[in-house]
Amino acid sequence: MAQPIEPNHQSDPLQSPPPPPLHQSDADDDDPNVKQLRECSSVYLSLQDCLVESNRNWKACQKEVQALKACSERRKTDQEK
Repeated sequence: MAQPIEPNHQSDPLQSPPPPPLHQSDADDDDPNVKQLRECSSVYLSLQDCLVESNRNWKACQKEVQALKACSERRKTDQEK
């Protein structure tokens, strides 16, 4: 009896790579401009991910824009204390 031919497990060149994971903390990124955002850095990175996923459609990312705005305002208020 002939052995079945195993499928070739090489990746399909037409298949797109998996999307990058969403950033949950600024520890994932070494960019000093992101790190200076401190507690807002993960919100900023989520906004960047949304913009990439939506082809730079700012309207589709308003939830993230508003979250970054709120975080930034909280930081400003905390620094004034």
